[in-house]
Amino acid sequence: MLLALSLGTVSCSDGEDGAQGPQGISGEIGDTGQQGEVGENGADGANGAGYDELTQYGYITMNISGTRPDGVPFEDTATFKFTTAENPISNFSEWDDVTYFDTERFLSTPDHVYQNSHIYLSLAILNFQEEGMEMGFETFGLSDYPVVGEDHKYFILNANDNNLINFESIIENFTFDSSDRNHATYSYSFAIPAANNSSGHELQVSGEVDVYLLEEL
Repeated sequence: MLLALSLGTVSCSDGEDGAQGPQGISGEIGDTGQQGEVGENGADGANGAGYDELTQYGYITMNISGTRPDGVPFEDTATFKFTTAENPISNFSEWDDVTYFDTERFLSTPDHVYQNSHIYLSLAILNFQEEGMEMGFETFGLSDYPVVGEDHKYFILNANDNNLINFESIIENFTFDSSDRNHATYSYSFAIPAANNSSGHELQVSGEVDVYLLEEL
């Protein structure tokens, strides 16, 4: 009796596995989690080769308003901050009793053919850094500056005036620090007659100058 029971037990444990049952139904997809916080902005990339050399002498801002050749009023602003690499015009000199601050800046990296938009200011100063100091522009020049309207029309603005001397109102907030690379700053405003610019109408021009000057020997 015991032998038969033992044999029966062994026979049950050595049987083949049954067939695999059907796959169960997939569960429902869970809710989407909350969006994470926006990460911090990455660090600014380094300036391209030559950038620092062409911008080391400061900048000139310009605000202009007037009328286009087709009679439509316009306003425009720009910052000119590039000099040429070979001969940067950012200097001051003295002739007789007059001190001149001559500054030229380009709108972008200078190129004789494709990137030639620039501004030129020649500031004449009497009694420089003395009591009774007086100043005014001897020359203003603006070359190849594109004015683009909201109507997608444009014209190239050129302006030049050699008769801007005015010792009362066009130069304000003048500072000069010879201990800081001849650092000069001032704000300016004046009008350019219609005959002296390519719009054919009077221009109102203003802006700020923040430049470092080389002293001419």
